[in-house]
Amino acid sequence: MCSISFIYLISISLSCFLLSLYFLLNNMIYFIEWEVVSLNSSSIVMTFLFDWMSLLFMSFVLMIASLVIFYSKEYMSNNNNINRFIMLVLMFVLSMMLLIISPNLISILLGWDGLGLVSYCLVIYFQNIKSYNAGMLTA
Repeated sequence: MCSISFIYLISISLSCFLLSLYFLLNNMIYFIEWEVVSLNSSSIVMTFLFDWMSLLFMSFVLMIASLVIFYSKEYMSNNNNINRFIMLVLMFVLSMMLLIISPNLISILLGWDGLGLVSYCLVIYFQNIKSYNAGMLTA
């Protein structure tokens, strides 16, 4: 799972970087709206903002996450639960990307809360007294 995640994230990082250069040169901005719930005359809409800056930040986040996954393969080679660690790192990246592409306060808070929860889970990953104490500081 480590090698697949590394290759997948590094290729998406490179494509986001090239796409950010394309958006910068052509002065492009995309808003993507997704209607989550529509009830009677009320609707809840999630909006995502893609411009050159957000794509550039996403490429850096994906590159750093791919390197973390690459080095964790060697560093945590004797750990039985490395797949759980990889999934936590991927959830952290997903929360960070939600935080980057969110143009409104509600979705920014969702990304921020996701970062807080996943970072707490990453801090207490080894499940010993030192990591629990550090997790309480994180909370």
